Amino acid sequence: MANEFILTRENYFSPEAEALFLGSSSFKAWDRCHDNGCEAREVAKREGKWTDKPNSNFLLGSYVHAWSEGTLPEFINEHPELFKKGGCELLAKCTLGDKMIECFKNDSAMMKMREGAKESIFTGEINGVDFKIQVDILNVLECRFADIKTTKEIHGKYWNDEDRVYESFIKHYDYPLQFSIYAEILRQNYKQILEESLNIYTKKQLEKFIELVKNNRYLDCYILAVDKQEIPDHEIIRMNIEELISDKLEEIEMKIPRIMAVRNKEIEPMRCEKCEYCRSTKKIIEPIHWLDLKIK
Repeated sequence: MANEFILTRENYFSPEAEALFLGSSSFKAWDRCHDNGCEAREVAKREGKWTDKPNSNFLLGSYVHAWSEGTLPEFINEHPELFKKGGCELLAKCTLGDKMIECFKNDSAMMKMREGAKESIFTGEINGVDFKIQVDILNVLECRFADIKTTKEIHGKYWNDEDRVYESFIKHYDYPLQFSIYAEILRQNYKQILEESLNIYTKKQLEKFIELVKNNRYLDCYILAVDKQEIPDHEIIRMNIEELISDKLEEIEMKIPRIMAVRNKEIEPMRCEKCEYCRSTKKIIEPIHWLDLKIK
């Protein structure tokens, strides 16, 4: 069934696509060990009993992504909530978005890293499960891919409530897991990528990529980060995928059996008791001791 479904930019996040494929975001949403992961919420979404509310924090990131892929005018037209009442003047968050975009435009290194195919979609398998990826920037000639990330503060500290420690935004949102999934699925699609690239470039131009394919190595990968401070900061961050992918793929393969069992209704989902779905459906079973009250 998944092999017959043609993924496009328009249906990539559709319920049909989400039912057939796992992606890095959906994997983390199902994984109760990840921040904001909740099996009960995801089951409710699949059954049509729950819909996540639009997160305004994601709107700014989508604004920057739309610019990068060349669809900002269409994005603005599709999101009237970006405008102040009256419909003519963009909200302050869009002004900030424009400042973030200027970080790219004013830095030649950032613009250089944006070179390549935008929003390329690929599918593959990990531990027998169908996965889908949509790569922000794929540069075959330079043997690399990149993902644009917007965050509150690039060099800020982010609280991990489970481990009770501060960590970087990369670790906090587990981008190593996302990049490991992307790198592995891209590796599985090297033949397709090479065939399509040969329609555009010569073998001489693709020499570096052909060598990488022969050696079965992973593409280099980078985060193009820009933050949401009043004066935005930005960085190009290299992810050393060869050093971390083995552990991350092992983690995914270890967790997939439970995730798929819950998705297939073979076992009951667990509640996280933290997300909006769990709060909205919460039933008190017994009182808790005041010393057991968790502080976020």
